[in-house]
Formats: sequence, structure tokens, C-alpha cells
Amino acid sequence: MARASAGWLPSMEGVETGARPHLRGYQLRVLRSLVRGVATCPGETFTVMFPRQSGKNEISAALVAWLLLDHARSGGTVIVCAPTLYPQASISLDRTAAALQRQGLPAGRGVGRRDNVLTVGRARAIFLSASPHAHVAGHTASLALIGDEAQNIDADWFNRQFRPMAASTGAPTVLFGTPWAGDSLLETAAARNRARDGQGGPQRFHHQVSWQDVAASVPGYGDYVRQERDRLGAEHPLFVTQYELRTVQSAGRLLSDAQVARVLADHEPLTAPVRGERYVAGLDFGGDGAGADATVLVIARVAGETAEVVRVEATTGAPYETVIEEIAAVLQRWRPAMVCADGTGLGGPLVDALQRRVTTPIDRVTFTPAMKADLGYGLVAAAETGRLRLHGDDGSPAYRQCVAELRSCRAWRSGGGFRWGDDRGSDDHVVALALCARALGAAGPKRVAAGRTR
Repeated sequence: MARASAGWLPSMEGVETGARPHLRGYQLRVLRSLVRGVATCPGETFTVMFPRQSGKNEISAALVAWLLLDHARSGGTVIVCAPTLYPQASISLDRTAAALQRQGLPAGRGVGRRDNVLTVGRARAIFLSASPHAHVAGHTASLALIGDEAQNIDADWFNRQFRPMAASTGAPTVLFGTPWAGDSLLETAAARNRARDGQGGPQRFHHQVSWQDVAASVPGYGDYVRQERDRLGAEHPLFVTQYELRTVQSAGRLLSDAQVARVLADHEPLTAPVRGERYVAGLDFGGDGAGADATVLVIARVAGETAEVVRVEATTGAPYETVIEEIAAVLQRWRPAMVCADGTGLGGPLVDALQRRVTTPIDRVTFTPAMKADLGYGLVAAAETGRLRLHGDDGSPAYRQCVAELRSCRAWRSGGGFRWGDDRGSDDHVVALALCARALGAAGPKRVAAGRTR
């Protein structure tokens, strides 16, 4: 790749200091290596893995800024793609525009911006969605092809729609992100690059920085990561992938064997509330006909920051009127501090009907993809840290079904999001447990009465 002539164009050092005045040492090392690579290794693929919130997107923006500045006279195109145009690709565009504006370009040589395109002189960067639903055909990448959050970009779609954009130009590809299950677009390329780097050579193709490396430059970052480890658990998929940069060992399942073992406890189930104890509950509504999903109510004792499940009730096929009356009677007897109930679709009016019959506060949870992901992550965190415990085996069908679902519940990445459940509908107990774990956090601390002593 030919470098542009001198003149008003800043040097690499200028981009390093101007595009991000406080770009840290570990970022600069990676940026310098990438600049050398894209300038001297046409057609190659480079990979970058940084822990969350440690500055990999700043490196991507600085790299695009350098390419535009360095080719402002000779011209060329950078294609930048992300799993979505809004907000991800648009955020990348904003970062790059800000990096360019900080260069203090001479009058008449400024940054042009229109829709999803940035221009500097004759060079431009086009920011696109990598969603399979986006229309991206017809673009050409002559300077570089960059994928942000590449672990969430469908590999087949990228290889079919984006890689051909560099076929005639030999433009290099740079993929940024974090790992997941080991088979993503980013991880597959990173595995090849690690093997290649192991053979030696002047150019490095895979760049990875640990959270400990970041903490050495930013001590507060280390404190934050350690707090996240305590909150989520050391083997939570979010912590493992986004901070430890390791793949999820139990990929394909919501809970690992070790996490299920932590959930299974030996405390006694209860048939009635105990005076002085505090409870929370999770409720998942099923159907009301033959072959329908089960309606599951999980009641847990609040023990500090732990929910100790003391009762699991499941009803299948009963009319909704009967189910509402039975659940209302149970809640009136147990009087939990909070109930989190699935209010999705038909569940909405069922929650309303139940709330009219009880004084217990009910949090109606609507299952959007984001909310379902949050519930799944919350359940994994509660299992990993021991904050959710299921009573010992009482021989009941509800207990056996609950344990079976915990062991079989699936999880997977889809369209950049986190999905979990069972297509056959046998995840009702797991959903109720996830709602119960949410109720523990929503209930808040126990209120203590206060007043005058006389």
C-alpha cells in the first residue's frame, strides 16, 4: 500500500497524539503494529481482542483516521462494519469523526460527513451494518475492511458479502472484539493468527491485551473488574468472555454442571411460611389446555443476599381462572416481599387479574430479547455465586422436573444477542427460577419500623 506524499498530512505520530491525546501505552503498541500491517501486508487478516471498556474501539477509530489522513490525496475507501448500523456502526463513525476533528486540519482540508460516510480529501470511510437483513452489495474496500464487535457478525454472511469487497484491491481485514463460544468469525480468524504468530516473523497478526495489562495503566479499571468478578462469578459467561477473553466452556447450555451443582442444596422445603422469615417469588404462566406449558411458582426465603428456594409448585392444563385463584391463595398465605411474573402476551392480563386479588407487589416482566438475556445472565450469576439455592430432593415431580430443566436448558448467540430456553417448552421451571432471582434484587432491603420512643 503506497503512502501518501508529505505536506499537510500528519505523520503516524500525529495520529497517535492528536486523535487520542491520552491513548495508553498498550493501545499505542497495537495501533503501531496494525498500521505497519495494513501498509505492508495486503490481503491479510488481523485480529484484536481487548477486554470490555479498555479501548479497542478507540484503536479502531484511530486506525481509520490514520488511513483517511494518509490517503487523502491518493484516495481510497475504508469499509467499516458492525453488527448493527444503529447504534454500533454509528458510534464507530462518531468516534472516528471526533478523532479526525482533533487533528486541526488546515482550512479547506477538513472532514466531510454525510449520512454514514466520512471523507478526508479523496479518501472516505463507509460505515455499514453487518446484519444479514442489510443491503450492502456494491461497495469496494481499497484501503481496509474493518469489522467491529466481530464476534457478533455472522461468519457466512461476512465471507459472502464483505470479504469480496476487498477481492480486487488486496485490502487487509482487521477484526475487533471479544470471544464467545470459540467458533465466531473473530475467534476462527484469531486461532489462525495465533498459530501463525507462533511461527515467528516480524509482523504480528493477533493482538490481545489482558485486563491485568489494562489495570497496570489504569488501577481503577482493575478494581472495577474484580468487583464484576465478585458480582457475576469467575465463570459467568460475561466475565469469562468480556474480561478474561476465554471462550464459554459450557457453550450450548445455560448452566454448566458446576453451576447446577451449586444451585442444588440440602435445606428442607417448606409447606408454609415461617414467622419472621422474608420471601420472594418467581411466577411463569403456562397454557390452560391439554399439552400446554406448566404454570410454575417458585418461592424463596431471603437469607442475606441469597434466595433459598423452599417451595416449587407447578400446574398444567388447568383453566386460567382456577390457576389465578390458586396462586392468589398461595401468595396471600406466604406474603412475599416481591413477585416477578412473566407478563408477556397473555401473561399481561393474567398478572393484572392476579394483582387485583392480592396485596403483594408484583413486577410484571415483559420478555423482550434484551430482558430475556438479562434474566438469563442474572440466573447464571446467581448460580455461579451461590445466591440461588434449591431445596433438597423431596421426591416431588416438580423438583425432578426443575432439576432436569436446569441441566438441559440451552443457550446460544443469535444475531449478536444472547438467547436461552427450550424450543420444546420444557423450561418453565428455569424461567420461574430466573424470575425469582430477579425478585431477590427487586425486593430491596427489609424495612425497619422507626418512630418516637415516647
